[in-house]
Amino acid sequence: MFLDAEELPDKKPCIKCGALILPQIRFCNNCGSAQAGQIVTSANKWRLLQQSAIFYSIYIIVCSLGNFVDIFKTFGWSLVIEVIIAGTAVIFFAYNWVETKQILRWPDFSIQKLSAYCGLAMLGSFLVHYAVGWLNVTIFSKEEHFYSFFSGSYGAAFWIVFFTAVLPALFEELGFRGYLLQVLLKVADKEQAIYISAFLFAIIHLSFVSLFWLIPFALFIGRMRIRENTIWYGIFFHFCFNLTACLFELL
Repeated sequence: MFLDAEELPDKKPCIKCGALILPQIRFCNNCGSAQAGQIVTSANKWRLLQQSAIFYSIYIIVCSLGNFVDIFKTFGWSLVIEVIIAGTAVIFFAYNWVETKQILRWPDFSIQKLSAYCGLAMLGSFLVHYAVGWLNVTIFSKEEHFYSFFSGSYGAAFWIVFFTAVLPALFEELGFRGYLLQVLLKVADKEQAIYISAFLFAIIHLSFVSLFWLIPFALFIGRMRIRENTIWYGIFFHFCFNLTACLFELL
């Protein structure tokens, strides 16, 4: 087990295995990985911030159109919006492939750990479902249902799972815990990166009531992503959370 970076402030963790090494070391003594990506100049930080601002601007504009412009509140336009969001996540993730490819690995896969994360996600979704329902009725005197949007579509059950569970789990994780968090880790410390990415993730959902659970949700997955050094636990956690919400609508 490696010591925390705080215990050895003159050293930095390897970008692949986490072993603490001297800042000037080009290759990790433990795993041999190149460490060039750790040196980030002020100019590179500014470039990364500009790039992430473009990424987030695309997200917030597209999500706003889908939520607030009536013409886009159709099944067809919803599909187009999801394609744009997915494409944005993939493009930015791929553009920073040297930095992001490492989190596509799953070096320490554990079925027990995956099962625990999925179980926790389902429990959390259960609690959030009833809490949000109560808040909607209490504050806004209305109930919201995902299913009503798809009820007129052929194979409505499939589409609600596809739009609500599959796509967000894959592409929101790829975009926010994959690309964006990885960029923020280059320009800020770990805690700042986790909190900023979580807040930005919560904002794009454009739901004031949902902020109370979206921020803790994103904080948890962000910490999970860094702790496990892979994006896959977060994808499955996100999928199970949203799938459970879908089941409440369908059952």
